[in-house]
Amino acid sequence: MSTAAGLGTKGMPSDDRRQRILLAALREFADRGFGAVSVASVAARAGISKALVFQHFSSKDQLYAACAIEVGEPLLTRLEAEMTSGANPSSMPIHALRGIFETLGPDRTAWRILHDPTAPDTGAAGPIVHRYRTQIDRFATDGVTRFLANLGDTDRGDIDALIGIWTSAVDSIMTYARDHPAESADDLTERFTRLIDAVFTVGPIR
Repeated sequence: MSTAAGLGTKGMPSDDRRQRILLAALREFADRGFGAVSVASVAARAGISKALVFQHFSSKDQLYAACAIEVGEPLLTRLEAEMTSGANPSSMPIHALRGIFETLGPDRTAWRILHDPTAPDTGAAGPIVHRYRTQIDRFATDGVTRFLANLGDTDRGDIDALIGIWTSAVDSIMTYARDHPAESADDLTERFTRLIDAVFTVGPIR
């Protein structure tokens, strides 16, 4: 995802201008969070006037909702495909990560759009963000449950504990991915496959 701030949009088709605004907003929200972003800052990043932004989006909240959809829809589609692929439950963690890496591409900051603590709970964006977060959490719960069951562990406490660990780990992994933009989706998948394999092949610790 990139913007072309300062190039102007005179003569640009309306749909193209809208997409340019959306790309600028995605970068602003991902970099700074909903609470710190204004329509004016999005306009500046897109290289257009605030008035032009309001021709396409009625509010910052609506703009954030559009950004959440832009990130959330392809991500959920890919994760759904990974979860229903019939792959061995032991490989689910890395399949999920590969799906995230490949869907977001080189702009891993977009993960923050769906995990921004300053995102609104109400309005146009609130229900949309909540739906995506709930669905991602459901995938995590399902994946962890199947992963542990494949190892013969159906203890509810173990499942809940690993869900929390996995969710935090994914956030940390995405921070690493964001900070290392030169690493491709394949590079990242190979790296975290090695690390996950290392963690789960240590054997019992007594």
